[in-house]
Amino acid sequence: MLVTPEIDRRNRAVALTAAIATTCTAGLLGWFHPVLFVCLGFAPLAYWSLRRRIARRLAVMHRPFPPEWEGILLMRVVFFRALAEPERVRFRQMVQVFLDEVRITGIKTDVDETIRLLIAASAIIPIFGFRDWEYHQLGEVLVYPGSFDEKYETREGHEANILGLTGFGHLRGIMILSKPALIEGFDNPSGMQNVGIHEFTHLVEDEVAKRGLPPEVPIEAVRQWISYVARELRQPSENGAHVNPYAYTNEHEFFAVLSEYFFETPAVLKQKDPRLYQMLRDMFHQDPASLLGHLPRARKQIGKNAPCPCGSGMKYRDCCMQASAVG
Repeated sequence: MLVTPEIDRRNRAVALTAAIATTCTAGLLGWFHPVLFVCLGFAPLAYWSLRRRIARRLAVMHRPFPPEWEGILLMRVVFFRALAEPERVRFRQMVQVFLDEVRITGIKTDVDETIRLLIAASAIIPIFGFRDWEYHQLGEVLVYPGSFDEKYETREGHEANILGLTGFGHLRGIMILSKPALIEGFDNPSGMQNVGIHEFTHLVEDEVAKRGLPPEVPIEAVRQWISYVARELRQPSENGAHVNPYAYTNEHEFFAVLSEYFFETPAVLKQKDPRLYQMLRDMFHQDPASLLGHLPRARKQIGKNAPCPCGSGMKYRDCCMQASAVG
């Protein structure tokens, strides 16, 4: 998702090679048929077609990060608050790139900056341990005013009980999230559910199936996971008593539900099942129990007249208190 100096250099080399090859081909063709010298104009097009996305991401990464966004992340995303400053820089840049490239649309509900940032955080947290990773298929996230049914309708009643959906088939590239469930996932200090993280781990699994494992993930960890899930789904162990029964629907939901636990209450999961925690730690290349261990799970209480934690220099009541109240 982020453009490192190495990625930038490699992309420049590829783009330049394509431009030179286009120039040479056009020159050779023009030697025999002068009218084809006009094809020389394709050289800069070839260069820019390969550079455009990287150049745009670099520009986005170097934009100033809005103080309002900083305040929302500090107040609502404990994962971000726990990061050291160098890692916060990377998290901010990933937020900027994600929001620049993925549309977020409200369906019969408003989408403010808080909702946009919670969706971006949901996307980034599961892949934060990977240095070169992105969601290639995702184009749009639809935000619903509540739960919905199998026809994607938000009707009242027992049938409208779906909180999130990762689109496949004709809905490929689209994710649907319930707005209240998304907010609850980040606001509940002791909960084990986060619908945003749940749905984005489904996308991680889909990316792995299509493009292979991230370099940081050892293949042995995946083998252990597959063996563990097969045994657990066939005959749940005593350690599975604390797991949401929905996890036992199939291996995909098992991964998504356990991923929620891993990021939401890592210390609890590590205490109850150290082996399971270690497998997830290896697969996500993260250790959230250590990361979050020194922070209180509840949000920090900040006085209205205290300096805003986003660093804007304004009082909290005049800055991010207003932003956090909106969501």
